[in-house]
Amino acid sequence: MDKIYSDRFYKEWLEAKRRLVMEVSMREPVRRIVSALALPRKYTGSFALIPANLDLDRHLEGYPVTDYFFAEDESGHIKSVNHNGTFGYCFDVERLIHIIGLISSIPAGKRDLITESGYVPINSSVIRNYFKDYLSYLDYLLQTGVLITDGIAVKEEKSYGYKFSPEYENQPMIRYIYLSARDVQPEPLLEERFNRHTRKFEHNPLRDFPYLSHWYEQKKLEINPIAGDFARHRRLIADRSHSDKDPQAQYQSALYNIMALENKEYKAQIDSNVHRLHSAITNIQKDYRNFLRYDGQELTAIDISNSQPFLLTILLRLEFWDRDSDAYINIGHLPENIQEMFTPKLLHEIKKYLADTPEEKFVNYIREASEGHLYEFMQKKINKPDIDRSRVKTMTLITFFSDNRYLNQPAEDAALKRQFRRLFPEIYKLIALGKRGRKNRFACLMQSVESEIILHRCCRRIWDEGEHKVPVFTIHDSIATTSGNVDFVKRIMDEELTMAAGVHPSFKIELWSESNLEVQAIH
Repeated sequence: MDKIYSDRFYKEWLEAKRRLVMEVSMREPVRRIVSALALPRKYTGSFALIPANLDLDRHLEGYPVTDYFFAEDESGHIKSVNHNGTFGYCFDVERLIHIIGLISSIPAGKRDLITESGYVPINSSVIRNYFKDYLSYLDYLLQTGVLITDGIAVKEEKSYGYKFSPEYENQPMIRYIYLSARDVQPEPLLEERFNRHTRKFEHNPLRDFPYLSHWYEQKKLEINPIAGDFARHRRLIADRSHSDKDPQAQYQSALYNIMALENKEYKAQIDSNVHRLHSAITNIQKDYRNFLRYDGQELTAIDISNSQPFLLTILLRLEFWDRDSDAYINIGHLPENIQEMFTPKLLHEIKKYLADTPEEKFVNYIREASEGHLYEFMQKKINKPDIDRSRVKTMTLITFFSDNRYLNQPAEDAALKRQFRRLFPEIYKLIALGKRGRKNRFACLMQSVESEIILHRCCRRIWDEGEHKVPVFTIHDSIATTSGNVDFVKRIMDEELTMAAGVHPSFKIELWSESNLEVQAIH
């Protein structure tokens, strides 16, 4: 079996337990009252998903926890054993359930973590903040065959990955509601958000913006329960050859978000990094949004065509980079952590580059991006049968967000990046300058600009001019509203984005409706 620790560490841990058990056996027995030690809901949410064929009571009976890294203390309470030979907290089955539930809840909150292998990374430094003795529980699940691990961790890049063992994978998932959440009204908004930089929970700023928070607080956003049946049906017919994502992991994460939406537990928050609004709506796979309704009405999304390339046109304006300019949006309007990424020296270099580059060098790019045809334009220019629109889009995003050093590698994606540089050398140079020395700087800037315009310019105007009657739900660079309000919302988005970029964007209008899906087969 793959380990999450070295053999030496494991042997030392076993020896520490042996000494502790021997020491306890020599103590006088005492009786002591122990309080409940349930994990706070802000860490766990209100529920966890577990495989339908996992009977925990029977499993615990067949595999007593005291045979692993748990032991009885002198008062007869079963506690975890720390690797230094001391007792941790009392055994709590809900702590075990929480770790099982992470296999679904982690990818449900971040779809990028769903891979072809299906292993879900569990960040030990994060979980240790609120669950000091988690390793005893994790080891128990591994040793008793509930979970397996890939045994691979890369410092600062990848945590150990886990998934259900063959006995429990490919099973329907059922909801376990934590005791602390039973008979309690769910919170539509998270009171606190986790700051991954400080490793602390902080006030969720979404609660300070009524033009965003109001529509969640109404609890009128619902999902048709048939979405869960659709997810199960899709899992049954999934064909790995058509996806680079593990079907079971996709099913588990989709079902977690569906159940959260059913429970009006929208998990809405503004993050502390690029200040995007995340929720169960943004996290769930696109198809499942067709099952959403607000106050019984279907929703329609207004998307910016070629959104990331279009937003980059804002950065081509010299005045954007001057904090003191009277530009409709400049870097000084963004949150402090974004501004701090750009030193005075770097800002000077960027401004000099833009001042020295003739505007006509950007004309083709701006025209194609604003008209929503950039990917087709690039595809035509490259003129290779194996380079379709999807590959061109991937190429563009790789150019925007990958390390500058990635350009000269032999991989196919690096070759595509070189194609972007060939077509738009002046644009590429600006992007490379923005990422120099810190590859995520440009991505953070772009997403923060997006958040400022969509969340705090567009949605605030919709709230004010719509007299607090026009529902809005953002999915990063798009806004969904009830179908009767589409023209109104689209007009405001067009005005705000045009004032920011100096050119009109193009839009795609998409009705979210079950008629878009083949759902009849699941009835």
